Amino acid sequence: MRVLVVILLYLIATTLYGKDCNNLLKRNFENITVNKAEQITEQNGLPSFCKVRGIINPNIGFEARLPYKNWNKKFFQAGCGGFCGLIEPDRSSQSNAINHALGKGYAVITTNGGHEGKHLGDANWAKNNPLAREVYAFSVIKFTYDAGHQLIREYYDLKPIFSYFSGCSNGGRLAAKAAQIYPELFDGIISGCPILNLTENAGIFGPWLLQANLDQQKTEILTSKFNVKLEWLEEYVLKKCDDLDGFKDQVIQNVKDCNLTFEDVEVCSNSINDKCLTDKEKNTLLKLYAGPSNSLGEKLFYGINPGSERYLGHWYLGTIEKPRPGTLLADGFLPNFGFNFSDSFKAIDFDFDNDVDKLDLQRELLDATNPNLKNFFLSNGKLLMWAGLADPLVLPQQTVDYYESVKKLYGDEIESYFRLFLIPGMGHCWEIESRIPDQMSMLTVIENWVEKDIAPDFIPIKNSNVDATVKNGLLRPYPQMAKY
Repeated sequence: MRVLVVILLYLIATTLYGKDCNNLLKRNFENITVNKAEQITEQNGLPSFCKVRGIINPNIGFEARLPYKNWNKKFFQAGCGGFCGLIEPDRSSQSNAINHALGKGYAVITTNGGHEGKHLGDANWAKNNPLAREVYAFSVIKFTYDAGHQLIREYYDLKPIFSYFSGCSNGGRLAAKAAQIYPELFDGIISGCPILNLTENAGIFGPWLLQANLDQQKTEILTSKFNVKLEWLEEYVLKKCDDLDGFKDQVIQNVKDCNLTFEDVEVCSNSINDKCLTDKEKNTLLKLYAGPSNSLGEKLFYGINPGSERYLGHWYLGTIEKPRPGTLLADGFLPNFGFNFSDSFKAIDFDFDNDVDKLDLQRELLDATNPNLKNFFLSNGKLLMWAGLADPLVLPQQTVDYYESVKKLYGDEIESYFRLFLIPGMGHCWEIESRIPDQMSMLTVIENWVEKDIAPDFIPIKNSNVDATVKNGLLRPYPQMAKY
């Protein structure tokens, strides 16, 4: 035993070099076809690494990056965003982000989710393709894990000491799936802005974004022209609700008690004035805050949180002819993911009285809402989940409700394994620059929790926007509030 400990300490303490990168092209792997392997020199703050591209059966495109020296003996796997379809290892927001881990010495891997797509909103690949849907839904996790570990053993002649998974948006959903379905694989999991209720977020809320924004003539109310009002609207909501949490700090945290009516807002006859709302604009905004409902007034899903106004332009303000991402997700999701909608079905066609039950066909496959994390906890895994309170695309209340469902099963003991952090004022996965602090090192936090047993009682958070008035803060585990 002492000899093994000495050997382990020696390996940890010494510089470890990988093999010749080209050797990976010559190796016959199980379920892996390596198409490209090249040595990349040190640049842009990243170490020299072996860049490996290929296919993992069945049809999962991947890129692995293996540090040539000073590998930290750890493995990092990233989940892909949207409907995947692309390999974007250098993207820093919602999809495939791996360079922050590579820079810390990790061997890293990311994939296209098991299919090729034109963009992250392209779901045509899923039509009449149940295998591709299953890979996308969850099995890509295990296939990629096995492939990554094979490449590591071949390149370093060692197994990783720790394995981590991280993702945002759909990658966050995959992270939650990893804890639920593959509890033994990862020591630590980071699930950011997770679209846990994929069927409802894309299938109900997506159509609501479009239909709630139509007048009786089926004309869009909030269009790109409304962008001129967003800065004013953001400030208006902030003044109304900033101090509901007991602090006037330019941040809205108590979103639950922020009840907007716009009764004190000037009514105008057109959309050009940036400090007033037309009756149609006011009604549409109230529908977005309230969330989807059927003709009986029964609530079907969550609405957007006050404080999300900054991000409405990016995600919402388009037209039927040129829709924004929120609607595009629904248009791709509903006719292609096995819900028995026609090929020509669009978000504008969704019937909130009669079509909701059709989503049950794929809930179990796609959603990551199973609160049973017993086996993950027994494996001593750690789950760090976070969400932007101002995320208007993947609504954060589903994340809160999931945490509460797990706590209902296991009580306060979940704090030893599972913690949730809510980030006020933050949108969706760093896609848009925030006005408040939203930069944090979740990987360092999960490392300390897994490897040093230092539970995250707080997380330092910063703002990279030089013009921001609020620079720093501390995130606290839900239900505590952040401090600025």
